Amino acid sequence: MSGPDDGRAKVKRIATAGVDVVKLIDQDQMTMEEVRAVVDEAHRNGKPVVAHSHRPEEIRRGLIAGVDCFEHTGLGSSPEYPPDVYDLMKGRAATLYWTPTIAPLLLYAYTRDEFPERIDDPRWQAGLPAEVVADIRGSLVHLDRLAYFQFVGKRQPTLARKFQQLRESGVVLLIGTDSGVPINFHSDSTWRELDAWVHTFGVPAMEAIRAATFWPAVFMKVDKEVGTVAAGKYADLIAVRGDVLHHIDLLQNVDLVIKHGVRYKRGPGTRAP
Repeated sequence: MSGPDDGRAKVKRIATAGVDVVKLIDQDQMTMEEVRAVVDEAHRNGKPVVAHSHRPEEIRRGLIAGVDCFEHTGLGSSPEYPPDVYDLMKGRAATLYWTPTIAPLLLYAYTRDEFPERIDDPRWQAGLPAEVVADIRGSLVHLDRLAYFQFVGKRQPTLARKFQQLRESGVVLLIGTDSGVPINFHSDSTWRELDAWVHTFGVPAMEAIRAATFWPAVFMKVDKEVGTVAAGKYADLIAVRGDVLHHIDLLQNVDLVIKHGVRYKRGPGTRAP
């Protein structure tokens, strides 16, 4: 980006092309005028702005400029969000969303030490060419050598405090997955994020489910169409056998999928309409 005008032009171009969201990264390497220009132009075109939250100044500038949602817990191995950043969060809590994507940081030790067999799960391989599957599997032979996991051991002990700060700040938390990072397969990333919220960080199951359904619909301004089961909304539903409010990990085995009223997956014992 070569200045605020260039930022506005780029945002206007992608907004006109039909994107749903404008994504910011490395905003601490922009001037504040550039950050404000991107956010203001996105809002002028009716698009929300989502930003990375890896470094304190990235978050600080995004909060000041009016970014709508931040992704990831960020801050590396820092024990918590700096006081001024936390105060900015609280000051915008009524309108601010945050997507922690916290489960991937728990998967490394679990996969390496407890359940390496999940790398062989055929579900993440479905629909991929054989050469792509082979390439992915080859890249995961030595997890401890991947640069991506270099600081996970130092970051993991800080997650509980950061997650607690996010909850206490009053921001609206959303379920998101960061699918595609090493060993975080799209086929199980959503239920694992829900499971981490509930079993590792003590979030009530219904609160976690709402963070995966209702609040994302509100954020994207489509809550009149989806996000809850109500008359007049699209029939977009999944169903499992059992009580997910007590056993959230049941979501790993979905029995019934209905999209816009059409059944795409039918559980055992159900009949065609």
